[in-house]
Amino acid sequence: MHREEDGLRENCVICGVPVAAGIDCGFAYGASSVLCQACAVRRGGIYDALRDRWEVEPDLGGLPDERAPHR
Repeated sequence: MHREEDGLRENCVICGVPVAAGIDCGFAYGASSVLCQACAVRRGGIYDALRDRWEVEPDLGGLPDERAPHR
């Protein structure tokens, strides 16, 4: 994952689009991984804009897991 110079953005692990922390409706997981809203929705996630939260978390199966050792 690549950080933008301002340190407030992470790139979506699927499509690479920058996701701004606290601004965009991305789905953060792990220590610093994030899905953009579009990729999270394609994986079954449901975001409630009125409540500003994910009602249904996206399926993270097959995505890089920072906690797992690299092989």
